[in-house]
Amino acid sequence: MNGENSFDKDEALFLSIMYSFHAAAMQQMGKIANPLTGKVERDLDAARGTIDVLIMFQKKTEGNLKDRERRTLSNLVTELQLNFVDESRRAAAAEEKERVPEEKAEVGAEPGAEEAETAPAAPEEVGAEEEKEKVAAEAEAGEEAPERPKKKKAKRGRRPKKKGEG
Repeated sequence: MNGENSFDKDEALFLSIMYSFHAAAMQQMGKIANPLTGKVERDLDAARGTIDVLIMFQKKTEGNLKDRERRTLSNLVTELQLNFVDESRRAAAAEEKERVPEEKAEVGAEPGAEEAETAPAAPEEVGAEEEKEKVAAEAEAGEEAPERPKKKKAKRGRRPKKKGEG
C-alpha cells in the first residue's frame, strides 16, 4: 500500500497546499474567475508573489519531498511561470494599445507651431481682441473703461453656459 498510487496524509496535505497556491496564482493572473465575485481579475504583482512562494517551497523542501511531490511542485511552478510570461505580454500589449490612440489624439488635438500661426482665431478670441483694443483706445483718450464682466472661455466644442442654463 506504499506504492506510487497511494497517498499518506502529509503528502495529501502538502499537495493540497501547493494546488491552493496554484489556483490563487491562476486567479491573480486572470486565467480563472474569482469564485467570490465571479469576475476575472488580473493582478500580476500578486501572482508574481504567489509564484515566488511556491519557488521558496521548492528550495526549502529540496531533498525532503517524495518523488511525486517534487514532480508535482516542479510542474506547478513551471506552468505558472509560463502563464505569467503570457499574461505579462498580454498586459503590455493591451497597455500599448491604449497608449497609442491617446498619443495620436494628443498629436492631432493641438496644432503645431506652424499651424497655430495660420489657423484662424476662434470666435471667442476675436471678441477678446476687439475688447482689448476698445479698452486700450479708451485708456488713450483718458476715459476710464467701465468694468465689463469676463467671458468664460469655451472648452473645445462647447459654448460657455449662460446664466439660467443648467
